[in-house]
Amino acid sequence: MDKRGIAGIIAFVILLGCFFQFTRMDGFLKLDSVKNLVNVPRILDKKGDWDQSRDSFLILYDARDVASVFAEHRLSRLIAQQKKSSYSAKIGDESVEINDNYRGVLVVTGELNRVAALDKVRSYVENGGTAALLIAPEAAGAPSQDFLRAAGIAELGGNANVKGIKLRTDFLFGGKGFSFGEDSAYNTSGSKVELVSDALVHIAGIDDTPLLWEHPAGKGKFLVYNGVVRDDKTNIGILTAVLAHCGTETLYPVLGTKVFYIDDFPSPVPEGINPRIYDELHMTTEDFYRYRWWPYMQQVAKDFDLKYTGLIIESYGDVVKAPFPAPAGRRARDNFIVYGRELLNMGGELGLHGYNHQPLAPAGYNEEELDYVPWGSKQDMVESLQELRRYIEASYPDYAMRTYVPPSDILSPEGREAILEVFPEVKIFSSLYDGPAEAMAYIQNYERKDDGTYELPRTSAGYHPKRQNMYEQISMLNYIGNFSHFVHPDELFYEESKDYSWGEMEQGLKDFLTEINSRFPFLRAVTNVELMNYFADYLDMDYQVEREPDKMTLTTQNNRQPLRFILRQSREIAEVSGGTYQKVGEDAYLIETGAGTTVIKWKEPEK
Repeated sequence: MDKRGIAGIIAFVILLGCFFQFTRMDGFLKLDSVKNLVNVPRILDKKGDWDQSRDSFLILYDARDVASVFAEHRLSRLIAQQKKSSYSAKIGDESVEINDNYRGVLVVTGELNRVAALDKVRSYVENGGTAALLIAPEAAGAPSQDFLRAAGIAELGGNANVKGIKLRTDFLFGGKGFSFGEDSAYNTSGSKVELVSDALVHIAGIDDTPLLWEHPAGKGKFLVYNGVVRDDKTNIGILTAVLAHCGTETLYPVLGTKVFYIDDFPSPVPEGINPRIYDELHMTTEDFYRYRWWPYMQQVAKDFDLKYTGLIIESYGDVVKAPFPAPAGRRARDNFIVYGRELLNMGGELGLHGYNHQPLAPAGYNEEELDYVPWGSKQDMVESLQELRRYIEASYPDYAMRTYVPPSDILSPEGREAILEVFPEVKIFSSLYDGPAEAMAYIQNYERKDDGTYELPRTSAGYHPKRQNMYEQISMLNYIGNFSHFVHPDELFYEESKDYSWGEMEQGLKDFLTEINSRFPFLRAVTNVELMNYFADYLDMDYQVEREPDKMTLTTQNNRQPLRFILRQSREIAEVSGGTYQKVGEDAYLIETGAGTTVIKWKEPEK
């Protein structure tokens, strides 16, 4: 063989060696660099000089009653979040003035006979105002029968435990016809009532006990909530709807978004055979992930217009002290890259769940009951996260991790500090919006912290959500306009899934998403980091509303992208300039505007 042939063979061998080395190092899986291209919003603090023209509410509360004080706090916070104003006065204050400029008067006590300004409230309503009585009226503290009848009450009795809920009207927009309660622990404390014939019941218990009704009085109306302002946040949608029905032509900002999380994905795929899968599908666990679960999730994203935010787990071990080993073998690494790339190619986002599934918390966070291992120190947490960062950067060197979701929604202050120490680019923490205190979960509100991070909680979960989960979503969508749900790849193995086959779980999630899309078809699919940007606008923007007989003018500023509002109005819209509108309920419209000024004109009433 001549020298040229030998040189060619040597070059071929070298190239072949480079090929196998490139393959061994996952080169073909990482040929194109991926980045999290959505920007982190800069905080804008300029506000409009519109304080004198904001919708304003008067809150009358009992400073001696814990439930009343709590209700006053919830209402004033909600009103401020909507960029409106409120003034709070104690129920014994005889000097309080109730002028016609108030959008609504909110009375948060069940002992109505102790409200010194009750006659003023009645006059305010008869002159065209709206008064909302937001704690079940008590028979022992009842006002005059004349006042009760004005509020729609013919007879008032003792206490009643009201179970379940029926949404008879579209008072909660998108909710009409919804009910649950036969198999639920949901209940509230109300009063036994008989209503006058022309009272309109918007919400009732499962046994038809009136929970919220409306009654005209003079030129105005009363709204009465026959329950308590619960401390588990389940009635935030009701409170929002009450504010929205004070007066007419009421507008408030919403996000108009839907976000879907997959916890523990991508993560190590279990090997071998699980009886739950094999008995039903005759597949190994790995084949189930690859050929049944993931194709199903991809199809769900297409059918229901979803973007997934996947939360990475490196290991399912229980190691909480260094050294923190990486998964052995190529299979786990290849799955991590392949599944992650496929999720990103669908328009999704990758975020953090943890090195392993041990919540970042020391002893005392319910570990024994939940079968978790507590961490010995913050430094141990930091070192585990440093291994997670190394593992991620080996496959996604240019990708900025913006989201952290705590395993089992448990996160200690030390754990939060550890996350930001190792991943300073994280800007979003997403845990739970609500839950029992004894579970030691990380419970959040929608807010931005002083350190510039965002709290974006999740509100429902699973492949077979209960009816109460749907009610919670209806409530949240009326409140802030964001649908938020999460699942895990391995939920078929969970104790709470033991009564369902995988086929039933597939259908259960489809049914849930079908109902969401049917009731709220206007929601736009977002990843968690995209949601952060919309929420930043929600926080930073400002707006002014001017009302005239034939139109409403909405002026906005300080927004980076188009804003969305819910308009509650009984009249029909003729046209909108400077924005768009979509009917989303019997008396509800979605207004979207990217312009500084939007004019909404009303149709002339038919003669």
